[in-house]
Amino acid sequence: MQAKVLVSLLLLFPLSVRGANPIPVTVASLESLLFYPARIAPASIVTINDSKISAEVSAVIERIPVEVGQVVEPDTPMVELRQSDIVLAIREAETTMKSLNAQNQQANEQLQRVRSLARKQSVTAELLSKTETDVKVTAAELAGQQIRVEKLRQELNKTVARAPFNAIVVERIANVGELAMPGTPLVRVMDATNVEVVAELQPYDVPSLMQSNGAQFVTKNKDYAVHLKRIIPVIDERERSQEVRLEFDGDRALIGTSGHLSWRENSPYLPADFLVRRNGRLGVFVVLDHAAVFTEFPKAEEGRPALNILPLDSTVINDGRFVIREGQPIKIITENLDKPAADGDTGNNSRAVTVKPPVAVD
Repeated sequence: MQAKVLVSLLLLFPLSVRGANPIPVTVASLESLLFYPARIAPASIVTINDSKISAEVSAVIERIPVEVGQVVEPDTPMVELRQSDIVLAIREAETTMKSLNAQNQQANEQLQRVRSLARKQSVTAELLSKTETDVKVTAAELAGQQIRVEKLRQELNKTVARAPFNAIVVERIANVGELAMPGTPLVRVMDATNVEVVAELQPYDVPSLMQSNGAQFVTKNKDYAVHLKRIIPVIDERERSQEVRLEFDGDRALIGTSGHLSWRENSPYLPADFLVRRNGRLGVFVVLDHAAVFTEFPKAEEGRPALNILPLDSTVINDGRFVIREGQPIKIITENLDKPAADGDTGNNSRAVTVKPPVAVD
C-alpha cells in the first residue's frame, strides 16, 4: 500500500523534475545507520535510614562501646546509661507491690469469712458490701503497682541504646559522663543494607528509562548494574526535574558516592546529520520503487537524533541528500556499501546506475 501511494505521488511530479539529469548519490541501508542513544542523569547513593539514636530515659552516659566507622548488627548495644537509680526504683516498687499483694490477700480472706457469716445472717449487709469494696480497692492498687514495676523494667531496658538495623556508625554525638535526657541525640547511624541510587531526570527522559533493558550507575572507578525501583510522581519546582530511585543488582557503591545514571534507549534513532529540510519539514530521502522519496519525520528536531519511523530494510540516500529533489533521477555510484571488498580484490567495485522514476502508463 505504501509503495502504491509513493508511486502515485511520483507520477504527479512535474516533467521538469522527472526529466532532469541524474544526480550522483551514495546510499546506505537504514539498519546500518541506526543507533540506540545513551542517556545520562546526575545520581548519588543514599541510605533509606539515616538515624540519630536518642536517649529515652534520663540518666548519665556510662559507656559508648562503638566507634565511628564500625558496622554493627541489629540490636547491638551502642550507648549504655547508668542503671543504678532505676534499679533502686524497681526494688522500691516491687516492695510496695508485695505489700499491696498481702493486703489484697487479707481482704479476700476477710471477704470469705464475712460471706460465711452473712449466710448465717450474723453480719449486716452493709459490712458485707464494705468488705467486697475493700477487696476491689486492694486489687486495683495491686494492679496499678504491677504496671508501675513493668514500666520501670522497661525504663531499665531503655538505658541501653541498641542498633535498630544493620548500621554504620557515622557520628558519636554524646560523650561519656554527660547527662542524657529523653530525646538527647547519642549516636548517628546509617542503614548499611537498604541503599538506593537517587537520580534526577528530565521528565521527558523518564519513559525511556522505564522501557530500557537496564541501567548503570557510573563512577570514576567502576560501573554498577542497577534497576528501576520507583518513580517519584512529583516535578521539582526549582530544578524542573523528576526523581527516580533504583536498586543495585549486585555490587553496591558506598553511601554518599556521586556519579551519573546511564542507560540506552530501547528504540533506534537516526543520526541528526542524516536529516534534511524540505518545504519546512525534516526527514530523509529513501530509495523506493526506483525513486528518491522524501519521508518526513514529524517529531524530529533540528540538530537532534530522530526516532526511527521507517522499516529497517529501507535504503537511505547519503551523499547527495542535500541537493536531491523528490522524484529526481538518481545515479547510485556505490554498488554495495554493506559488503566489503574481498581480500586481494583490487578492482573497482563501483559502477554508475541511473535510476529514473516510473513513467505513467495511459
